[in-house]
Amino acid sequence: MLPVFLLCACQVWKPTANTEYQPQALPMGPLTIGAWLPAGLDQFRFGPADQQQLLDLGLNTLEWVQRASQDSATAEEVVMAFCNRAGLRLPVYYEPRGYSPYDKLRNWATRTEVDSAFAAAVRARVQGLHRQWGAAPGFWGYLVGHEDYDRAFYPALRATVAILQGEDGARPALAVGRLDHFRAPGEFLDAFFPAAGAPNIFQHEHYVFRADLPAAGERVQQALDQLGTSYEWVARRLQGRNGRWQAIVQAHGEWRDGAQYYRKPSAGELRVQAGMALARGATGIIYFLYSSGVEELLDEEGKVRGHWTYEGLVDAQGVPAEGFATTRQLNALLRQAGQVLAPLHFHDFFSSSRLRDHPLVRKGEVDLEFGLFGDGEHPTHLLVVNRRPDQARRVVLELSSGTVVDALQGSPLPTLGGQLQLALEAGGFRLLELKETTP
Repeated sequence: MLPVFLLCACQVWKPTANTEYQPQALPMGPLTIGAWLPAGLDQFRFGPADQQQLLDLGLNTLEWVQRASQDSATAEEVVMAFCNRAGLRLPVYYEPRGYSPYDKLRNWATRTEVDSAFAAAVRARVQGLHRQWGAAPGFWGYLVGHEDYDRAFYPALRATVAILQGEDGARPALAVGRLDHFRAPGEFLDAFFPAAGAPNIFQHEHYVFRADLPAAGERVQQALDQLGTSYEWVARRLQGRNGRWQAIVQAHGEWRDGAQYYRKPSAGELRVQAGMALARGATGIIYFLYSSGVEELLDEEGKVRGHWTYEGLVDAQGVPAEGFATTRQLNALLRQAGQVLAPLHFHDFFSSSRLRDHPLVRKGEVDLEFGLFGDGEHPTHLLVVNRRPDQARRVVLELSSGTVVDALQGSPLPTLGGQLQLALEAGGFRLLELKETTP
């Protein structure tokens, strides 16, 4: 029998001065469900079976392919053609045709000097990318940053983003990194998120499932505390900004020079990463990583200094590996949740460990998290996350008034004596719609 935990909630909540967040000005928008390195790792592999497997996984976005070629096409062109046919999206990373490998927009966005020729040079390359990709249905945006933490880069990033907005304001710029690793996070965000124009997207990466982390117990909760704090820091930093954030979640195992560094997350650990990110307003879940293989690390002279081995959602031959089936099931749930969340605004995050006198949930047991969403003024939906990735649970929400609907099924949830029983998978989440009772 599943353990029962008791929560107490008041009427459908109205915003008050006690809340820690303000409703985001931007709606959530379509939920991004993506994966890094979808076409092999150390070798390009993207045949018909590989493509069908990506469709079966339920993704809507692919990100970053290696520099490779197939016949007369680049790997990026091959993957973009697939996205065009299949209705998926791909942000472009490499230089436009006819330019050198040092002319990626990222190369320009990481310059330490912005001289008088900078704007014209970047504009020419943006125009080249738009000529090459502008008619492609799968062309999503521009990946201009990847773990570029040095403060000296921010002026060039700001200038690159401004040129992109002027030349192609309909598509976002994307940057990847761990926000707390930036030398000056506020300055980076100021450079990357202009006050007006199309909202850009920051993809935050933070992996906590180290090789020596057990599958259950206090250390797992401590690791999730670190992850939650990291996600929450991003969400707070984006308050009031014209931009969105997405979570790059750990789906891989990793060995560095033969020693295991990360272990693969369990099914519950995959789910809990997604739920914790959504509860803090993330507008996308990106899996790192899809493919498996070996990365050669080079020193400044181009000599091999180490080997890192990655085990992703498929093995080195492209066969589904541990985590593939769970990810497919999770993606089906994310697609449903994304349809409900798309028009809503992120309002608030809180957890059972910090309830105190929260106007919605006043009492609760440990290891539950909540995300609140609504129309920008009044909250209408509550995301409930089970922070225990090793334990399915049945929680009880005690509501003083109102009707609760399963937001994905559209069906009212029965209550008994004002109490609502809610089953949660290990690490799982449920999205509820909160409706006031009509007198």
